[in-house]
Amino acid sequence: MIIGTRLLATKEAPIHENLKQALVQASELDTMLIMRSIGATHRVWANTAAKKCADLEANQADLPELLKIVGGEKARMMFDQGDLDAGVISCGEGVGMVKDIPTLKELFDRIMAEAKDIIGGLAA
Repeated sequence: MIIGTRLLATKEAPIHENLKQALVQASELDTMLIMRSIGATHRVWANTAAKKCADLEANQADLPELLKIVGGEKARMMFDQGDLDAGVISCGEGVGMVKDIPTLKELFDRIMAEAKDIIGGLAA
């Protein structure tokens, strides 16, 4: 798992609690690729805005039209106000492994403990 998606669902992440909870509920199937039509492919959480972007791309929308959906001000609404369909958020398939919202310390302690267990198992 790429850790960026996992870090979004931590207590310290500066995003709205609604978005954190949505990521906890998401599966590995809840992502999609957008922005291919402009050569800037992004994997994002498959919400209403992402699906609208894909629809616009399928209809050969130009960059200004796409930016109305994926622009930074839309994402800011999502991050700050918790409007889950306002914009898009980059998100890998690893989101399906996110099951809780720990502190960063709890998360990294857990990662380290799991790594030590794996290394111990390999040595045995």
